[in-house]
Amino acid sequence: MSPASAVVVPATPAEEPVLAPYGGGWQARLSLEIALREGRSVAARLAHVGPLRVQKLLWPEGPRLAHVILLHPPSGLAAGDSLVCDLAIGPQAELLLTTPGAGRWYRADAPATQSVTVTVDDGAHLEWLPQETILHDGVSGEQTMRVDIADRASAVGMEVLVLGRRASGERLTQARFQSRLTLRHAGRLLYDELSRIEGAQTGAAALGSSHVSGLLWAVSPDLLPDDIADAVEADLDAALAATAGQAEPVDRPTIGGASRVDPHLLLVRVVGSSPQSVRGALVAAWARLRPLLRQREAVPPRIWMT
Repeated sequence: MSPASAVVVPATPAEEPVLAPYGGGWQARLSLEIALREGRSVAARLAHVGPLRVQKLLWPEGPRLAHVILLHPPSGLAAGDSLVCDLAIGPQAELLLTTPGAGRWYRADAPATQSVTVTVDDGAHLEWLPQETILHDGVSGEQTMRVDIADRASAVGMEVLVLGRRASGERLTQARFQSRLTLRHAGRLLYDELSRIEGAQTGAAALGSSHVSGLLWAVSPDLLPDDIADAVEADLDAALAATAGQAEPVDRPTIGGASRVDPHLLLVRVVGSSPQSVRGALVAAWARLRPLLRQREAVPPRIWMT
């Protein structure tokens, strides 16, 4: 072909590479059984796969109640991560479980999941008291927690959910997060709550323009007193009054309330703009409930002070 008859094909710009959603992620699982042996609550069975460990068992309040620090070394969940935690508390054993710091759910282009299943046998006691959970903008995740509590067992749990890192100027403009809590007592469904966060979390409809939500639940083997909700609300008011104006906007004060929704179940909810105030109010409620549930004064885990 001569130069005069050559066909010139115009160059086309190179196509931008398309990144597929990340399909990896850490798969972690922890299985822990607490049993009472010669008056001490010990780990009768402990197995783990991946980055989810029991950092240490401690007995700062005596041998009957084991304090367990649950450690997730990455300190947060990213795309494709999966955490599974199975706990079993044997007859008469007692467990307080907490974490060394806040947990995080990071921005993700593929969902992360967390599943917690707990059984509390007759005469046993559970205190599920992790530190707060922070949702980063762009989060995609799902968590479930199911607690099966025997007829003569007791349990209390706490969760503080922080929507975005406001201290860094971040708000949730994109979010897809689902949380489910199921409580069963003596084989009976006691409580089942499904919460969803979709899209932007701004404006008056999003926690009244606040971004921190706290829930504390308590299950008692005996009928809870009729006035327990009023007593807990008084403690909430005192705790919130002590921190008013210290770490939250004046126009968005932290508020809380308590309800005995079943003769065996008390719920405490707190909403505000300060994780410290919300958590402090829930801890005050826990301090009120602990002597009622287990005839023991509340002693905050030492790890909370570090």
